[in-house]
Amino acid sequence: MLLQVKDLASQKLITVPEEGLTFGREGGDAQVQVADMGVSKRHAEIFCEGGAWFLKDLGSSNGTLLANERIGDATEILPGDVFQLSKRKFEVLKVVEDDGGDEPQEEEEDAPPMTEPERKAPAKPAAKPAAKAAPPPAKKPAGQKMSSAGAGKSEPTRAAPEGGGAGDDEEMGNASVGQVLAGVPKAIGYYLVNVPLLLLNPFGTIRKAIEEQPRDPMGRMELIAWALPGNIFSGAMGFIAGLIAQIILGALSIGSLITGLIVGAIVAVVASVITGFIWHPLLTWVIAKLFKGESDARGRTNYFLQTQTAVIIAVLPSGLTTIIGALSGRFGIPFIMLVPVLLSAVAGALSLFVAYKWMEHFNVAKWVKIVLLVLMALTALGALAGIPAALSARGGGVAIGSGAGSSSSGDSDLEIPDDLDENSKAALTAAKNAIEQSRAAGAPAEAIKAAEDGFRQSLEAAKKAQEQIKAATAATGDVVKKAGDDVKKAGDDVKKAGDDVKKAADDTKKAADDVKKAADDTKKPPPPEEPKEPVKAAEPKDEPKGTPAVAVPSGSGYPSWRVKYDNIEKRITDDPTLLRKAPILKAYQELQEYSSEADGKVRKDYKKVDPKTFGHLRDAELYETSGKTVDELHKLLFGK
Repeated sequence: MLLQVKDLASQKLITVPEEGLTFGREGGDAQVQVADMGVSKRHAEIFCEGGAWFLKDLGSSNGTLLANERIGDATEILPGDVFQLSKRKFEVLKVVEDDGGDEPQEEEEDAPPMTEPERKAPAKPAAKPAAKAAPPPAKKPAGQKMSSAGAGKSEPTRAAPEGGGAGDDEEMGNASVGQVLAGVPKAIGYYLVNVPLLLLNPFGTIRKAIEEQPRDPMGRMELIAWALPGNIFSGAMGFIAGLIAQIILGALSIGSLITGLIVGAIVAVVASVITGFIWHPLLTWVIAKLFKGESDARGRTNYFLQTQTAVIIAVLPSGLTTIIGALSGRFGIPFIMLVPVLLSAVAGALSLFVAYKWMEHFNVAKWVKIVLLVLMALTALGALAGIPAALSARGGGVAIGSGAGSSSSGDSDLEIPDDLDENSKAALTAAKNAIEQSRAAGAPAEAIKAAEDGFRQSLEAAKKAQEQIKAATAATGDVVKKAGDDVKKAGDDVKKAGDDVKKAADDTKKAADDVKKAADDTKKPPPPEEPKEPVKAAEPKDEPKGTPAVAVPSGSGYPSWRVKYDNIEKRITDDPTLLRKAPILKAYQELQEYSSEADGKVRKDYKKVDPKTFGHLRDAELYETSGKTVDELHKLLFGK
């Protein structure tokens, strides 16, 4: 029997044999390894016993959850169960018969399903400790079915993507433009739900997203699809606000607005593509290297979604500024300019709070969180500073001239700077055209002056927004430049390390050559020397007194070899000067080489033996290889 389990993060299928598999963190010795720092090196185990499958925690730090309840001892698992190791979730799919082939057996189409049996504890095998009573898992919904091996039909599940799917840091290399377009509607539905949630309950929404991280890791194409709605909305906000402002002012001229909309759409697509390609690598580098934290693909993906949600909220005040400016100019509503000031402060603080809570989750350096808190405080102070200006805005109080005949300020200060972004210029141009058309139509001076005041307020708000964007862009540019410098320095360090390794390798090779040359020189017999005096038949000094050889037993077996070997070692120990003679030195070196080889072979073949047995095994190996050398050396030393 085999059990199929699916990794819900990567969508990979895992086939568990009856003898079981261990699950753990990358870098350990578990059979199934996942990239999650919260998973222990040997975290949990799945095994089969008595026809049932069991999940057991192996003493992990963060525990193993089954049906959202922590377990310790072996607990039965059934198809449809979801268990969790740290933040990594796995779904139990089905039990299949092992037919000995590469693929599990196909399920029968019309076999009647079985109702779910009660969980049972494993038997008490000799190899495994008896299982204690585990905490009861959460009950399944009524009517849930399970299938036995080959007898039932499991519920349909989403198939894993071709190529294995996206792991913690694996990109979707086989994604296409069609998949991007297919993902956009899902993204729009997500933002329609989560933008109101983040506005109405920011603390709970952010906390839930960090704790649950519901979205699986996204690759490049998925990130592009989920970035498009927010970026397109940001680009279209100027068009929408300008159109509404024109309608309010009674002067509809959408030519320039359409141009701004097209440019905004192009910018949105380009920005989404860039975001999709750099999000994971750039954020990984920033968190790990710059902020000294740690992240995984799931965390970065869910942080991306909340960031995009906050971006959509952040662009609302800029559009409302244009619309409210038109309302102020047309109707003179008191204190209405307070609305965009307060909304801008809320949106800015919300974006910073999202970043703060996620950076806290990524366990970044303390100074990063302090900087974010300071920025939130500055946002609040900026809002307070803008309140007096909003309260004293002339458009809000409908400042009226000396009478119907009083002249307006004209167009002298209604100029639109060229360095504004296209969306703001389009909206302001529409407002200016409406003022000119109102003046040409003979509108009252009070209404024209109120409209001009609304125009000026919108212009100041647009300038301020553009300055904030420039400041943010400059800060981002500094971070990217520093990142590039660090990457270049890391590359130089790697190159230097490579040079050092190459030099060390060259030195090692030279040393090996020297050793080989010395060994070759040792093996060569020295040239014969012509004796100055007649060589005597025997020199008494070759055999010092007091070191007679032990009599060698007859025969050629191990006892004879043993005595000769001991005689050789004793003679060399008593008189090391004998090694100055080339034939003796050569034969003795060969004997030492045989001894070293015998020692290494026994250590390799017999890893767990006591020292005495090890010595006997080594002598037996040496006897097999060195017999000829021992005979030769014994003859050189003792002449027999």
